[in-house]
Formats: sequence, C-alpha cells, structure tokens
Amino acid sequence: MYPMMVDISKRKVVVVGGGKIATRKLKELLLCGAQPTVIAPAVSQEILEWAESGKALLVRRAYKSGDLDDATFIFICTDDPDTNKAIRSEVGPHQFLNDTTDRSNSDFINLATLRQDDYLVAVSTFGNDPRKAKRLLHEIAEKINPTQA
Repeated sequence: MYPMMVDISKRKVVVVGGGKIATRKLKELLLCGAQPTVIAPAVSQEILEWAESGKALLVRRAYKSGDLDDATFIFICTDDPDTNKAIRSEVGPHQFLNDTTDRSNSDFINLATLRQDDYLVAVSTFGNDPRKAKRLLHEIAEKINPTQA
C-alpha cells in the first residue's frame, strides 16, 4: 500500500448503502470536501439530513447498472452480497474501490485519523486490525493533547 492524501473535492464519489458504515464513511468524506452521491433505498437520519442540506446527493433506490459512471471513488457499504458483486463487476480500471465488506476486493483502505485545525495524524494496520489502529491513534492523541483525548 502506498500512503497518500487525495483531494477528493474535485472527484465524483459514490457510496452504495445507507447504514452505519455508509454514515461513518460519509462523515469523513464530507469533512474532506466531497459531495458524494449516496445510493440506497433506506438511509440513516444523518445521511437524510446531509442530503436535505445539499451536502450529499441521495438516490433512494437500490443500486443499478450505470450508477458508477464517471465515479472516481466507490465505496461498497451494503450487506447484500449480490449487490456488492454487481458493483465490483462494474468497477473500471480508472476507478478506485473501497469494499467495506471484503478488504481483499479494495483498491484502497481508509486510515484511522486524528484531525485538528493545523494537523492530521493517520495510523494504519494495513486493514488487518482497525481496532488496534484506533487504539494507537487514541494513545497518540493523549500524548499530543492530553486534555482533549
């Protein structure tokens, strides 16, 4: 894996799914300046609020062929194996996939991050142990700013 920071504000981002994992991904994507498209028949209250405020585009239906057209970053956040397989089959060579259901299908993974106004600290276990990454990040946060950890 090659660590890097990417300006996603200029790229089309598609998140398929509307539950807890999709909500967590969207929260970070919005912080990074993306205006993601969410495709899901049902969504969390937070996703609904983001869509109503114009921060995200909501397509309230199941995924269908063609939904990934022109997307640069695609996030699979559903618990439906058939939908996930259909999405994976349509990802093109110039698109980047994050399959939250199976890391081995992903082109990239997200790092655990600590974001402040003037810095960002990221920790990765290469996707092998996200809980450990969060624990390490918490330990770092305590060292950097013990009153806010």
